[in-house]
Amino acid sequence: MLKNYCLVAYRTLLRYKGYALLNILGLGLGLTCTVLIFQVLKFQFSFDTYHTKKDRTYRVVTEFSGESTEYQSGVPLPLGQALRNDYSFLEKVAITYLQYNTLVSVPNSRPFKKFEEEETLTYAEPSYFDILDYQWLAGNPKHALDQPNTVVMTRRMAEKYFGLANPIGKHLRINNDLDLKVNGVLADIPENTDQRQELFVSWATLRGYKNNVAYKLDDWDGVSSRTHCLVLLREGTSQASVEQALQGFVKKYHPDDYQEIRHPLIPLTDFHFSAEYNEQLTVTQLYALASVGLFLLLTACINFVNLATAQALKRSKEVGVRKVMGGTNGQLFWQFIAETGLITLAAIAFAVLMVELLAPVLSQWVHQASDLNLLGTFDLFSDPLLLIFLAVLLIVVTLLAGSYPGLILAGFQPVAALKGKISTQQVGGMSIRRGLVVVQFTLTQLLLIGTLVVTQQMDFFRGKDIGYDPTSIVLVNLPTTDQINLQTLRNRLLQVNGVEQLSFSTTPPTSGNNNRSNHHFDNRQKEEIWDVNTKGGDAQYLQTYGLKLVAGTNLPESDSIRGFLVNEAYAEKLGRQPQEIVGRSLELWGFKAPIVGVVKNWNNLSLQNRIEPVTIFPFPKAYQYVGLKVRSSHLPQTLGGIESVWNETFPDYIYKQSFLDQRIAKAYETEQLMLHLVRVFSFIAIFIGCLGLYGLVSFMSAQKTKEIGVRKVLGASVGQILTLFGTEFGRLILLAFVVAAPLGGWIMTNWLEGYTYKIHLGWQTYAGAMLLTLLVTLCTVSWQSYRAATTNPVKSLKSE
Repeated sequence: MLKNYCLVAYRTLLRYKGYALLNILGLGLGLTCTVLIFQVLKFQFSFDTYHTKKDRTYRVVTEFSGESTEYQSGVPLPLGQALRNDYSFLEKVAITYLQYNTLVSVPNSRPFKKFEEEETLTYAEPSYFDILDYQWLAGNPKHALDQPNTVVMTRRMAEKYFGLANPIGKHLRINNDLDLKVNGVLADIPENTDQRQELFVSWATLRGYKNNVAYKLDDWDGVSSRTHCLVLLREGTSQASVEQALQGFVKKYHPDDYQEIRHPLIPLTDFHFSAEYNEQLTVTQLYALASVGLFLLLTACINFVNLATAQALKRSKEVGVRKVMGGTNGQLFWQFIAETGLITLAAIAFAVLMVELLAPVLSQWVHQASDLNLLGTFDLFSDPLLLIFLAVLLIVVTLLAGSYPGLILAGFQPVAALKGKISTQQVGGMSIRRGLVVVQFTLTQLLLIGTLVVTQQMDFFRGKDIGYDPTSIVLVNLPTTDQINLQTLRNRLLQVNGVEQLSFSTTPPTSGNNNRSNHHFDNRQKEEIWDVNTKGGDAQYLQTYGLKLVAGTNLPESDSIRGFLVNEAYAEKLGRQPQEIVGRSLELWGFKAPIVGVVKNWNNLSLQNRIEPVTIFPFPKAYQYVGLKVRSSHLPQTLGGIESVWNETFPDYIYKQSFLDQRIAKAYETEQLMLHLVRVFSFIAIFIGCLGLYGLVSFMSAQKTKEIGVRKVLGASVGQILTLFGTEFGRLILLAFVVAAPLGGWIMTNWLEGYTYKIHLGWQTYAGAMLLTLLVTLCTVSWQSYRAATTNPVKSLKSE
C-alpha cells in the first residue's frame, strides 16, 4: 500500500510540475533557514559539554557590590592556593593567567620565525589538565608542567612553529626574554569550547619572570580578567554549599571590604551564556533565532496549505473517480499525505544542499565580521542529532502542511466532484484562507519591525557623538617601554609626513579593556564606595584624541604622577560642580596628587553602557599604545612611514596597527551580525509569503470568475475589478498589522532596554513595515489580478 501511495504521488507531482516546484521552493527556503538555525543552536548549546567532569566543574568569578553591581570574570591571583589550603571539598583547583599580544619566536630557526599571539598563551597550574579533558599526543600529563620554563602546546601550534618535526625538547622564546622548553603536545581542541588557549606555560614560570606578574602572585587587592579559576567539586558537594562556605573565605582574605565582594560559582557549561562575564551570544539571542526559525517554518507550511487548497479544484474529478472506484476517505487522505511527504522530502534535500553550500561561506563571513564561531562544523552524515532533527522535520512538516488539504480533498462528494460542482467553499472557503494569510503576514511584519528597529539602533550607534572624533586615529601597539626613550620615539614619529599629533597611553579613550580602581578623594578618610576607571596617558592625550576640558588645565609634562584629570561623571558622582573639585587631591594606587582639570564626558565604553567616572594620569611603564592623529591624504605613505620608524625601534617584534573607529565598531559586532541575519530571514519570509499570496489570488480568481464576468457585463472597468482584489488584500494586511504592531513594539522595546543609549520607537517604524508589506503584496498579486480582470466575460459566464 505504501509503495502504491508513493508511486501515485510521484506521478501526480509530475503532472502538476509548477505546483510541485512552487511548494518545494517555498518549503525548501523555510527549511534551509530552520536547519541553519538548528545548527547554530546545537553548536552553541554544546560548548564545553564534552568534558567528562563537566557536572562538577565550575568557574569562580568575582562580583563587586557598591552603588551598582560590577561583574568580573577574573579572580585575585592567590585565590587558587588559598582555596586548596582551606577547603577539602574541592577535589581540584586550577588558576590560569592569560597573556595578551605575546611575541613567540623560535630560536635558531632559519629563516627566523616570529609570531604575534593575541590570546593564545596562558600560564596554567598542572591541575588544569586534571579538571578538563585534553588528549595528550606526547609528554607526561602528570609532570609536563611541574618545572619552570616549560610549555605544552596543541598539535596545530606545534606544526606552526616546528613544522612536522618532533617538538618535544625544542625551545620557544616569549617576548624576547623568556625561553621555554616544549614538554608536551595536545590534540587540537574542539571548536565548541570557551577555553581557547593553545600554549600552556607552567605556573612555576611566573615566580621568576621579572617582566610579568610575579609581584602580584600574593596580592589580594587586584582582580584581573586575565586570571581565571576552575574548581572541581568532590562527589556529593553542591554548588550552594560551596558558595555559602566562600562567604567566610572572603571575610578572611578581604577583611576590609568583604561585604562588597563575592566569589560566585558558574557551572562550566553555563559560562558560555553568562552575559555578565562572557561576551558571546546570549541565551536570549539564541531563543530569538529559534523563534525566527519557527516563524519561517510556520510561514512555509501556511504557504503550502494555501497552494494545496487552491489546487484542490483542479483535482476534484480525480477524487470523484477514485471514490467511485471504491476509494475511502482514509485512503485519499493518506494518498495526499504521501504527496506532501514527497514534496517535503524534496524540500529537505534542497535545504540540505543549500546548507552544505552556504554553511562554510556563512561561517567564514561571521568569523571575519565578528570573530565568532557561529555554526561549528556542518557534517550531515556524521551528525546523528542532525539526522534525527531532519527526520522529525519530515514527519512534522508533512503532517502540519498536509493534513488540512488532505481532509478537504478526501471530503469531496463523488457525484458533485464528477459533475464539476465542487464550490470554492468546499475547498476551505475564504475565511480559513484569510486567517492563514493573516497569520503568515503577522509573522512577516514582526520580522520586518525587528529588522527596522535593529537597523535604526545600529545607525544610531554609528551616528551618535561619543564626545570626540575617533576617525583618523591610528593605534600602534608598544611592546615595551623599558628599553626606549619615549621622547625620541615621539620626535621620530612626528617627523613622518601626515602625522599631526601623537600620545602614549595604556588604552585609548574608548576601549573594552578598562581598569577600575578604588580611590580616595580629597582628604576623606574612607575610600569612595564606587570605583574609578583609570587610563594612563601623557600630556598630549587630550589634544591627540580631541577631548575637551571644561575646568582647570591639562596634565603637566611629566613622567611621574604630578596631577590627575577626571571627567564630568567623576564630579557628578561626588555631587560637585567641575570647578569645585579642581585643586582637590586624589589618591590612587598609593600616589597622591591634585586634580588639575575636568574633561567633558565621552563614552569610555560602548554605547551599551553608561559613562563611568574616569581619571587620566601619566604612567609610562604601563603604556601599551601610541595613538597617532593622521591626515587622510596620502594615508598609505603615512602608515608606511610609521611602520618603518616602529620597525627600526623594535626590530625584534611584530608591527601591529589598527584604526580607533574600527575598534569601536567591533563593540557592536554581535548586533551587526544579528541585523544581517534578521534581514536575510525577513527577505526569505517575504518571498515565502509572496508564494502564499500567489496561491490566494489564484483561489480568489477561481472563486470570483462568474462574479467578475457579471460585473464586466454590467459595465465595471478593469480598475474597479482590480480594486476588488486590492480591497480584499488590504484588509488582510491591515488586520495582520493590527496584531503585529503592538506585539513587535513590545518585543523590540524589551530588546532596547539592554542599551543605555537607544532610539525611541516612533510611528515611522510601524509605517515602514506596513508600507513595505503593501508594496510586496501589490507586486505579487497585480499580475494575477490583472489577468482575472481582463478575462473575456463571455468565457467567464460560459464556465457554468
